[in-house]
Amino acid sequence: MKHLLLPLLAISPMTFGQITLTDQNFPGPSETYVFSTLTDPTIDYSTTGANYTWDFSTMVPQDQRNLVTISPSQLSGLSTFLFGSLASINYRATYYNSSTDLPIDQVSTFLPISIEEMNGFTRKTATAVTSVGYELVISGQGLGFRSDTIETRYVLPMTYGDSYESRGFTKLDLNPIYDAKWRQYRHRVSNVDGWGTVKTPFGQFDALRIHHVIDELDSIYMTVQGFSFWVPIPIPKTHEYEWRSTSDKEAVMKIRTNELAGNETVTAIEYRDNFNGLGLKESEATVSVYPNPVVNELHVSVAKMPVSYIIIDASGRIWNKIPATSIHQTIDVSELATGNYSLVVLFADGYTSSKFLK
Repeated sequence: MKHLLLPLLAISPMTFGQITLTDQNFPGPSETYVFSTLTDPTIDYSTTGANYTWDFSTMVPQDQRNLVTISPSQLSGLSTFLFGSLASINYRATYYNSSTDLPIDQVSTFLPISIEEMNGFTRKTATAVTSVGYELVISGQGLGFRSDTIETRYVLPMTYGDSYESRGFTKLDLNPIYDAKWRQYRHRVSNVDGWGTVKTPFGQFDALRIHHVIDELDSIYMTVQGFSFWVPIPIPKTHEYEWRSTSDKEAVMKIRTNELAGNETVTAIEYRDNFNGLGLKESEATVSVYPNPVVNELHVSVAKMPVSYIIIDASGRIWNKIPATSIHQTIDVSELATGNYSLVVLFADGYTSSKFLK
């Protein structure tokens, strides 16, 4: 037995820290994630490898954003049949969320319409995370579009050395709101090119580093004075570098670059963080909490339906995230220690907060 143990001890330092990502390490419905964002054109996104330590712990956040995954049970209208429980299996979404995967700003320069909101639909299974379609909200009306070719964002399970390729194609007919069509082609090549430890101001994580290269070609078909034609929308090649851990369902660190003439320029940096309200829009909606001080149950009332409730202690640590089920909700706080707390109510378009005592 002693002779068998020695080789195992010799091998273990080489494999310590390697992880495998499964579907349990990716978001589901009715979940909320907070990210701090910043700009730094000199950040190192290229260095990677096996058993590597990426130290981003000195980053200083400039803003925050929140990602809210919404259950398809909240859908209405045509999107219910396209992506809800009645949809065909490949299009039956796990959740949807506000998305920027379509170049809305560029399209607005070509079309005399205002796209108020865009949602992307995600399906998660044991073998993949896929993008199955979009919903555009124009003049208060939601238009749902299935992707003709479904893009695979992640092939699962995932481990160091894996690579995969995927294509996506979506055709969006904006009729009857406006006589125009929108086509999106996407080609994704992904490589799991590193494993090790990533350090951010949020913490230290065993992680896989994934490099996505995304080529996208969008075009708009429109009619002007009786002439119809396709107008290409210029979109640079995109690189996404992300670090994913088994201890969080979202990327703990992500860097995005655009490539022009073979050179990459950093366009976005974000990392998972605690909520601090930095840069998030404060909602005009009011919230009332009672009793205050509270003993076991905190009763919360808000004017409009939120996405989730977050309880934060005096040090800024998130004690709990509770999916919202009503504008009048009772939250169990019996396990809270005595002290000062903040209740943050997250909406799709911002947040509001209130303090209470335990």
